[in-house]
Parts: sequence; C-alpha cells; structure tokens
Amino acid sequence: MRRTILFLALVTVSVAQDKLILSAAPPSKAKQTGCAVQELYVIAWSTHDPIERHRAMLEWLDKSTCSADDYVTIWNALPAWAGTSDSPALRAKIMEKAR
Repeated sequence: MRRTILFLALVTVSVAQDKLILSAAPPSKAKQTGCAVQELYVIAWSTHDPIERHRAMLEWLDKSTCSADDYVTIWNALPAWAGTSDSPALRAKIMEKAR
C-alpha cells in the first residue's frame, strides 16, 4: 500500500513539473475575445422564468463576441441551458454571430 501511494505521489510530481513556470518573465496576457460562456451558463441556471431567460440569453448573445469554437459549445449546450426557452430566435442569433 505504501509503495502504491509513493508511486502515485511520484507520478503526480512528475506530471506537475511540466506545468511549472520556469521563466522569471511575466506571463503574456491571452487575447480577450469578449466572450465568457460561463456568463451564459449562469444566466441559464439562475433565471427560472422561461421568458426572462430567453430575453437575457438574447441580450448576452447581442453583447458578446465569441470564437467559432465557443459558438459550437453554446449551440450544443443550448437545449440543456435554455430548456423551454430554446427557440428559433436563439438558434438564429447563434448562427448569425458564428459567421
């Protein structure tokens, strides 16, 4: 049992070393696209009224600019996130923004 725990600890340390920062230079800032899919997720799960959820999701889609991959993620998760608020208008907005 001790050997198994020691082996797992060594594997964990060796994997973690790949992710360590070895440079003293500050990390470069990632390019912001103005898209935080988590915000849409929060809207989806915190707004219980379907009409309000639909309106809030449309507003979020209007103000956000996302990458094509983000829109694919949104498209695939929309049935679960929007629920009864899922509509052709939401789908059309996603397709329009994804172009």
